[in-house]
Amino acid sequence: MDFSILPSHLHKIAESANFIIKNRYGLTDGLVEQEIEPHIPLRPTLHWKTPTQYIVCEVAERPFPVSIKQQFADIVSTGVPIRIIVAYPKENDLSGKDYSSDIKESKKFGIGYMSVNETKVGDIEYQGISLAQHITQVDLTKYIKTVKPYVSEAYEHYMLKGDPDVGLQKIGQVIESMLYNVAVQAKKDGSFVYIGFKPPKYIAQALLISELIKENILDISILVRCKDFANDRNAVSHKAKSRKKAAEIEAKMKENFIIGTRILQDLPLKIKDKGYKVKI
Repeated sequence: MDFSILPSHLHKIAESANFIIKNRYGLTDGLVEQEIEPHIPLRPTLHWKTPTQYIVCEVAERPFPVSIKQQFADIVSTGVPIRIIVAYPKENDLSGKDYSSDIKESKKFGIGYMSVNETKVGDIEYQGISLAQHITQVDLTKYIKTVKPYVSEAYEHYMLKGDPDVGLQKIGQVIESMLYNVAVQAKKDGSFVYIGFKPPKYIAQALLISELIKENILDISILVRCKDFANDRNAVSHKAKSRKKAAEIEAKMKENFIIGTRILQDLPLKIKDKGYKVKI
């Protein structure tokens, strides 16, 4: 592989990274030091075009180079599905403190990282996320004690583990569980009389919410928000077959996650307003 921008002492690292990434994702050799698209401010060491996203590898001395942070906002603003993985030498001069700081920043920004040597041996330690899905750290002080650990876990899956779909699923499950438990309490006190609700028997969430709305069990506006969230969440469960469709799904998934976390700020208050306990 011919590199003209990358410093010569990192050429072998780049070749190793190319080998590892193409085998991990079933790709051919990456394009070397070429722009991704004219409107994307990035000319990475290597990149690949897949049907649903761009996979980018930037080779650097450390897991989170300054150049990535400088270009981050511009890349995210394009809305294009781009996954960045930084490859850095396994043998390096980073202190433990600097390494820990880089790893923390990488996960905060959703940037993947991998340590490699010059003999094509290495590990993708964190694969990152498509940057179009990036969200900032969730402020856990906005949640009641019962809900807080669940939101933290969902954010961890979304950003820190690089599984946005799992993170969104976690948020959805918490909302669903809270509403189900409200229905159980309302049935016990005689407020909820829908005959189709027979706990612990399963009931579709959309149906349950509709019946809760009909019987005015909780504030109507919060129930409508929950119903819309459930419908939108189902809409992003399909697999994309093109980068354009992937961009649409990823944007919606990000929006849904944010909406879901806001519902979890407000729903417990509405539950308490009606005299019910918040249970998950």
